[in-house]
Amino acid sequence: MPRFIVPALLFLVAGMLSADARDLRILTGAGMSMPVRALAADYGKRSGAQVTVVSDTAGGVQKRIEAGEAFDLVIGTQAVLDALTRQSKVSATHSDLAQMVAGIGARKGTAKPAIADARAFKATLLAAKTISYVDPASGGITGVFFLSQADQLGVGQEVRAKAVLKPNGTGVADAVASGQAQYGVTLISEMLPNAGVTVWPLPDDLQMSTIYTAALASDAQNAMDARALLDELSGPRGRDASIKAGLKPVSH
Repeated sequence: MPRFIVPALLFLVAGMLSADARDLRILTGAGMSMPVRALAADYGKRSGAQVTVVSDTAGGVQKRIEAGEAFDLVIGTQAVLDALTRQSKVSATHSDLAQMVAGIGARKGTAKPAIADARAFKATLLAAKTISYVDPASGGITGVFFLSQADQLGVGQEVRAKAVLKPNGTGVADAVASGQAQYGVTLISEMLPNAGVTVWPLPDDLQMSTIYTAALASDAQNAMDARALLDELSGPRGRDASIKAGLKPVSH
């Protein structure tokens, strides 16, 4: 057998495998990363699609897409997806998935802080030595939200003086677990994966109302798998995964 036949066959097989592989690229807000990654990994195993999940702050997701980063499915805040729709970056059809739930985290083993209501939460913030939250400059809406709540409580200046700023919620959780910060305030879904942190939801009168929603890219290269995964995220399995991640599912 001529020597060139084996390399030629290998090249042909590699080409066939490459053609069969279906890439599915997802951009998601960090607060939805936990349920999205769980369902995406399972979907990839069952479907054969090569799924890539990239998470960032809400503002970071928007900047990535506006800069031309390729994606098939995006999960972000309603405000971000509305902006991307106006730019014709995503489909005008959006699917609401879950409501953000903000919480306060402390190092594992720490007693639950007083957060039963706004007055108790204010006292806890004043007594805290250090508080970590997402730097608003990074594009994360939880930092903006937390500071607005602190300002409404009349302790915004004090909170800023104790700040341990991080680029994302994962960094906030790490700061708390390592002892760099006494408390961390961000999305529960961003702190739960860190075993060194215990987290409690903020009181209802201080809670977030922001919704995570999803849409396909206007020029999605793999719309078939993107739609199939979105159906799962919008269905019972997505609901269960969102609850497990500390998010509040929305009614469809």
